[in-house]
Amino acid sequence: MNTNSIAFLSNTVTKPFDRFLKEYSLTHYPLDTIIDTLYAKVDEQVLILLLDSSFFADDHDESFAVLKNALLHFRMNNSAKIIINTLNEEFNDIFTPDKIRQELELAKLNCKIASLQEELNGLAVLDFYTMCKEHGTKNLISQRNRYLFQTPFTKLATELLSAKIQELISLFDAPRIKAIAVDADNTLWGGIIGEDGLGGIKIDNNYPGIVYTKFQEYLLELKNSGIILILLSKNDENAVQEVFETKTMPLGLDDFVAHAVNWNSKSENLNAVLKELGLTKTGIIFIDDSDAELAEMRQRMGIECYKMNPANPLLNIETLKKITALKTLHISAEDAKKTTLYKDEKERLDLSSKMPSKEDFIASLGIRIGVTCNNEKNIERITQLINKTNQFNLTTKRYELSFVKELMQSGFVYDFSVKDKFGDMGIVGVVIIKDGDIDTFLMSCRVLGRGIEESVLNFITRRHQDLTASYCKTDKNALVEEFYEKNGFEAVKNGDCKHYKFKRFADVNESIKVEYGS
Repeated sequence: MNTNSIAFLSNTVTKPFDRFLKEYSLTHYPLDTIIDTLYAKVDEQVLILLLDSSFFADDHDESFAVLKNALLHFRMNNSAKIIINTLNEEFNDIFTPDKIRQELELAKLNCKIASLQEELNGLAVLDFYTMCKEHGTKNLISQRNRYLFQTPFTKLATELLSAKIQELISLFDAPRIKAIAVDADNTLWGGIIGEDGLGGIKIDNNYPGIVYTKFQEYLLELKNSGIILILLSKNDENAVQEVFETKTMPLGLDDFVAHAVNWNSKSENLNAVLKELGLTKTGIIFIDDSDAELAEMRQRMGIECYKMNPANPLLNIETLKKITALKTLHISAEDAKKTTLYKDEKERLDLSSKMPSKEDFIASLGIRIGVTCNNEKNIERITQLINKTNQFNLTTKRYELSFVKELMQSGFVYDFSVKDKFGDMGIVGVVIIKDGDIDTFLMSCRVLGRGIEESVLNFITRRHQDLTASYCKTDKNALVEEFYEKNGFEAVKNGDCKHYKFKRFADVNESIKVEYGS
């Protein structure tokens, strides 16, 4: 999203943000028009809902319920992205138990605000509460200016909030990093295994070992959020394996989707690993402590590289935290299984190379496709696929979660999950039928070429009669330009999109079983 227009909606004066957001066209809605504006239409691309805690002064639960209903209505009528902040407040220290209870109530309210990011598509939470903990509430909130001028945010707060707003805007549509290739010595742990020996490796609960423990914990969190890890080390493989087997560490070798531990160049090893996993170098970053290794990787692979600092390892986690593209606004069940999915795929590719034919390979997989329709339990994953799938996407329409929910009420929103003998790939396909037309047909590229897409189309055409369909060309979906023509549809009209009418059922591989669940 090339964002150039932002609107502030607040119960405070927001004009001070103009000096820090000069590259945007800014609109400031009148004070205390929050609910009325959320029930209207806006023209801006991003709505900053900047709330002072006084908005919730009377009754937290009731005020939040009113706000949430207004946001749901806004999402149904507006495509603008939303950024909303968590809150911070100072409480009087007269009686400690009362103060702690007030802090707890504020924490509960912030949890509700944070949960909106999981419930409303296109909404991001700006965590002002944590910002105050890091920089000090008195440095970010001026009680005097709050009461005199309705401007509670200090200059520092306005600057920090503006920087965070820019970061969140970039997260709405910017692709996330897919994989981190990481060095071992003086990166995953302190010390060099070949020089310091196993006893000289530092990773424990004492400084500096605890810093490397925390660094690995951060990498593990990233892995569990959907970023895959690749280990690259110029080392003796047995020595590196001994570290993982002997030392108590957050990461195990199983947490890496692949590892290349040898004396070849790291760029050569990374290139081989990416080829093995079916990945391009787009969205890959490299982390190492050696200037020479980083320079070689930049020159030969052209990817982003980040230097670790063995002299001051406390800086290493901060280096990761500053990489915006490591962050995400949504984590699905499939994201958490990403490492397993790639490992399973590698086994499939290994099997494919050993089979006499493609048909034999497909038959050997024991593919089962699970189908549900209008299943709100899967709506977050369905929406994620709609908004990020490019290559196998016949119309490339993008829908907000709230609109997908509407489609479930008025049409047919099918989701398709795939399992085979190697594992469960989760939900990998979506088909939306509206008024007898295939509005959306998309599949994750990791399951293509195994007869799954043809089986899905065959299933849909047997459940719906007299279907029409379209193919709308983009820069990225040339792969599916002739998909309908090859699978039983006849072209009836050309224009901005090719339009088709169903004529015959697609041919399918009889070994693939389709199971309808609801």
